[in-house]
Amino acid sequence: MKRTAASLLILWVGLISIPSAWASWGSFISTGSATGIGNPSCAPVSSGHVACAVRSNKSAVMVNTFNGTSWGTWKSLTGTVSSDPSCTNDGTGKVYCAATASNGDLQVTVLSSGVWSAPTNVTAALYSAPSCAQYTAGQVFCAARSAAGGLTWSVYNGTAWSAFANLSTSTVSAPSCTSDDNNGVICAVFTTGSATLVNRFAAGKWEGFLNVGGIAGGQPDCSFWKAGEVVCFAKSYTSGIYVSVFNGGSWVAANWSAYSGLGGDVNDNASCTTQVTGELVCGAIGVGVYNNVFYANVYNGSSWSGWNKVGGTGVGTPACTALGTGQAVCVVMGINNKLTSVVGP
Repeated sequence: MKRTAASLLILWVGLISIPSAWASWGSFISTGSATGIGNPSCAPVSSGHVACAVRSNKSAVMVNTFNGTSWGTWKSLTGTVSSDPSCTNDGTGKVYCAATASNGDLQVTVLSSGVWSAPTNVTAALYSAPSCAQYTAGQVFCAARSAAGGLTWSVYNGTAWSAFANLSTSTVSAPSCTSDDNNGVICAVFTTGSATLVNRFAAGKWEGFLNVGGIAGGQPDCSFWKAGEVVCFAKSYTSGIYVSVFNGGSWVAANWSAYSGLGGDVNDNASCTTQVTGELVCGAIGVGVYNNVFYANVYNGSSWSGWNKVGGTGVGTPACTALGTGQAVCVVMGINNKLTSVVGP
């Protein structure tokens, strides 16, 4: 990244094992014997309860739930998909998991009262994995890269999905979209030159793309941090993780902090979540001498713990999700294509 100032106090620490009061993690447990490919996605259902989805080795979406202690059984749904899924809570206790269908449609399944719906397709022309987020209570927003290289998006209003609409820009990655916890959705995407573009959707309209700079690769990862405030993470060309923060003010570039480095040497981007208001926990898979091990970095409201070795082995980007108990669960795709999970800190 080229931008170095930040509004957060950043401790630049590599992926090394550092004793920390913030690093109280449990042991890795199996999520089951099913095998998958790509990166999983998870979303909270209720306190201590999360739902997850992943692509199976037969290109179907598999789903499972975690009760805070143990996992259910992976269920393979009907339909064929060409992307990793994206899961989000709708703010009313339902979880929506969506992926790009083999014909480019948006394929959606819903967990409601413990039951997964049969997948349905929303007519679209998606050219990347979708990213979905709560818009307002009971409403869900999904976006993906469009055929023209911009964004294509739709909103579920509690009854039906809107027709996918196109937004012109130049993207080189799938988007990462998150609720801002203030009746809006913020999406980030990498553009030509590897800079990051961000846009906010609120009150039924987009507020305009802002270029927040940086030199990043892969796919961004964004999460709400406080009401109206959002934090986005990116993997740089040097394989470290960088972070930029939106302060919740008016929609201008000056209200985004410059990218600042969290260090690390990672396989893919970090997955970060707000496990407690104003705090963050991030998980990533190390590479090189860090040997595909899972590491975590915790922001306690004033500073980062630094990357701490938790254990296990994996590939890609983990899926870290708040449990609603002051802790998070992180799900990791193993090198044997089976998934494990760990709870902390």
